[in-house]
Amino acid sequence: MEDLQNPYAAPTAPPPLPAHAWVDDRTIKADPWIRLVARLIDGGLMMVCILPMFIAVAIDPHSKEPSPVQMAIMLIVPLAMLGLFIYQLVLLAQSSQTLGKRWMRIKIVRNDGTDASFGRIFGLRMLVVGLLEQVPCIGFIFAVINVCWIFGEESRCLHDLLADTKVVIV
Repeated sequence: MEDLQNPYAAPTAPPPLPAHAWVDDRTIKADPWIRLVARLIDGGLMMVCILPMFIAVAIDPHSKEPSPVQMAIMLIVPLAMLGLFIYQLVLLAQSSQTLGKRWMRIKIVRNDGTDASFGRIFGLRMLVVGLLEQVPCIGFIFAVINVCWIFGEESRCLHDLLADTKVVIV
Protein backbone atom coordinates (compact mmCIF):
# COMPACT_ATOMS: atom_id res chain seq x y z
CA MET A 1 0.00 0.00 0.00
CA GLU A 2 1.08 3.54 -0.58
CA ASP A 3 2.09 5.82 2.25
CA LEU A 4 -0.27 8.71 2.05
CA GLN A 5 0.75 11.75 3.99
CA ASN A 6 -1.83 13.04 6.40
CA PRO A 7 -2.39 16.76 5.66
CA TYR A 8 -3.52 17.27 9.24
CA ALA A 9 -0.44 15.75 10.89
CA ALA A 10 1.96 17.82 12.96
CA PRO A 11 4.94 19.18 11.04
CA THR A 12 8.08 17.09 11.10
CA ALA A 13 10.52 20.00 10.94
CA PRO A 14 12.71 20.55 13.99
CA PRO A 15 11.51 23.26 16.38
CA PRO A 16 12.99 26.76 15.90
CA LEU A 17 16.01 27.82 17.91
CA PRO A 18 15.36 29.83 21.06
CA ALA A 19 15.81 33.58 20.73
CA HIS A 20 19.17 33.60 22.57
CA ALA A 21 20.62 31.11 20.04
CA TRP A 22 20.22 33.43 17.06
CA VAL A 23 23.35 35.35 16.13
CA ASP A 24 22.60 38.91 15.14
CA ASP A 25 25.20 41.21 13.58
CA ARG A 26 24.33 43.76 16.24
CA THR A 27 25.63 41.43 18.92
CA ILE A 28 29.08 40.77 17.43
CA LYS A 29 31.35 43.39 18.97
CA ALA A 30 34.03 44.93 16.81
CA ASP A 31 37.62 43.99 17.53
CA PRO A 32 39.48 46.72 19.47
CA TRP A 33 42.18 46.84 16.80
CA ILE A 34 39.60 47.42 14.05
CA ARG A 35 38.17 50.25 16.15
CA LEU A 36 41.69 51.69 16.45
CA VAL A 37 42.21 51.53 12.68
CA ALA A 38 38.86 53.29 12.13
CA ARG A 39 39.91 56.03 14.55
CA LEU A 40 43.29 56.37 12.84
CA ILE A 41 41.52 56.71 9.48
CA ASP A 42 39.34 59.52 10.86
CA GLY A 43 42.41 61.25 12.31
CA GLY A 44 44.32 60.74 9.07
CA LEU A 45 41.53 62.40 7.09
CA MET A 46 41.76 65.42 9.38
CA MET A 47 45.54 65.46 8.88
CA VAL A 48 45.01 65.48 5.10
CA CYS A 49 42.96 68.65 5.61
CA ILE A 50 45.75 70.22 7.70
CA LEU A 51 48.60 69.19 5.37
CA PRO A 52 48.25 72.21 3.02
CA MET A 53 48.88 74.50 6.02
CA PHE A 54 52.28 72.88 6.58
CA ILE A 55 53.04 73.23 2.88
CA ALA A 56 52.06 76.91 2.99
CA VAL A 57 54.46 77.55 5.85
CA ALA A 58 57.21 75.52 4.17
CA ILE A 59 56.99 77.65 1.01
CA ASP A 60 58.85 80.49 2.71
CA PRO A 61 59.18 80.01 6.47
CA HIS A 62 61.30 83.13 7.04
CA SER A 63 59.12 85.72 5.29
CA LYS A 64 57.80 88.56 7.42
CA GLU A 65 54.42 88.61 5.69
CA PRO A 66 52.57 85.68 4.10
CA SER A 67 52.16 85.64 0.33
CA PRO A 68 48.70 85.66 -1.26
CA VAL A 69 49.01 81.91 -1.90
CA GLN A 70 49.85 81.29 1.75
CA MET A 71 46.92 83.44 2.85
CA ALA A 72 44.54 81.56 0.55
CA ILE A 73 45.73 78.21 1.90
CA MET A 74 45.41 79.45 5.48
CA LEU A 75 41.78 80.38 4.76
CA ILE A 76 40.93 77.14 2.95
CA VAL A 77 42.37 74.75 5.56
CA PRO A 78 39.99 75.69 8.41
CA LEU A 79 37.07 75.49 5.98
CA ALA A 80 38.17 72.01 4.87
CA MET A 81 38.49 70.88 8.49
CA LEU A 82 35.06 72.29 9.34
CA GLY A 83 33.57 70.65 6.24
CA LEU A 84 35.01 67.25 7.17
CA PHE A 85 33.78 67.63 10.76
CA ILE A 86 30.26 68.50 9.62
CA TYR A 87 30.27 65.62 7.10
CA GLN A 88 31.32 63.20 9.85
CA LEU A 89 28.49 64.51 12.06
CA VAL A 90 25.99 64.01 9.24
CA LEU A 91 27.22 60.43 8.77
CA LEU A 92 26.91 59.83 12.52
CA ALA A 93 23.34 61.16 12.46
CA GLN A 94 22.35 59.06 9.43
CA SER A 95 24.12 55.75 10.00
CA SER A 96 25.93 55.91 13.37
CA GLN A 97 29.22 55.67 11.47
CA THR A 98 32.12 57.96 10.65
CA LEU A 99 34.07 57.45 7.43
CA GLY A 100 36.61 55.32 9.30
CA LYS A 101 33.90 53.17 10.84
CA ARG A 102 32.12 52.85 7.50
CA TRP A 103 35.31 51.75 5.73
CA MET A 104 36.09 49.25 8.50
CA ARG A 105 32.45 48.03 8.43
CA ILE A 106 31.64 48.80 12.05
CA LYS A 107 28.87 50.86 13.62
CA ILE A 108 27.79 52.39 16.95
CA VAL A 109 24.64 50.87 18.48
CA ARG A 110 23.00 50.87 21.90
CA ASN A 111 24.09 48.12 24.26
CA ASP A 112 20.83 46.25 23.59
CA GLY A 113 21.49 46.31 19.82
CA THR A 114 19.05 49.06 18.87
CA ASP A 115 20.18 52.06 16.85
CA ALA A 116 21.97 54.76 18.83
CA SER A 117 20.53 58.26 18.47
CA PHE A 118 22.64 61.15 17.28
CA GLY A 119 22.11 62.90 20.62
CA ARG A 120 23.51 59.92 22.49
CA ILE A 121 26.50 59.62 20.13
CA PHE A 122 27.34 63.30 19.94
CA GLY A 123 26.22 64.39 23.40
CA LEU A 124 27.44 61.57 25.60
CA ARG A 125 30.17 59.87 23.58
CA MET A 126 31.78 62.99 22.11
CA LEU A 127 30.79 66.21 23.90
CA VAL A 128 30.78 65.10 27.55
CA VAL A 129 33.96 63.05 27.10
CA GLY A 130 35.61 65.88 25.17
CA LEU A 131 34.82 68.34 27.96
CA LEU A 132 36.14 65.94 30.61
CA GLU A 133 39.37 65.58 28.63
CA GLN A 134 39.85 69.38 28.69
CA VAL A 135 40.02 69.55 32.49
CA PRO A 136 43.59 70.54 33.42
CA CYS A 137 45.77 67.80 34.92
CA ILE A 138 43.12 65.08 35.15
CA GLY A 139 41.80 65.40 31.57
CA PHE A 140 44.81 63.64 30.10
CA ILE A 141 44.56 60.88 32.69
CA PHE A 142 40.86 60.44 31.88
CA ALA A 143 41.65 60.30 28.14
CA VAL A 144 44.22 57.54 28.63
CA ILE A 145 41.95 55.53 30.94
CA ASN A 146 39.04 56.02 28.51
CA VAL A 147 40.99 54.46 25.65
CA CYS A 148 42.65 51.71 27.70
CA TRP A 149 39.29 50.60 29.13
CA ILE A 150 38.60 48.83 25.81
CA PHE A 151 40.95 46.03 26.88
CA GLY A 152 38.63 45.14 29.78
CA GLU A 153 36.20 42.23 29.89
CA GLU A 154 33.45 44.00 27.91
CA SER A 155 35.79 45.50 25.25
CA ARG A 156 34.13 48.88 25.67
CA CYS A 157 35.73 52.27 26.31
CA LEU A 158 34.53 54.51 29.13
CA HIS A 159 32.66 56.66 26.60
CA ASP A 160 30.78 53.49 25.54
CA LEU A 161 29.83 52.78 29.14
CA LEU A 162 28.80 56.40 29.69
CA ALA A 163 26.57 56.45 26.60
CA ASP A 164 25.35 52.83 26.95
CA THR A 165 26.68 52.02 23.48
CA LYS A 166 28.92 49.49 21.83
CA VAL A 167 30.62 49.21 18.46
CA VAL A 168 29.58 46.22 16.38
CA ILE A 169 30.39 44.66 13.02
CA VAL A 170 27.99 45.66 10.28
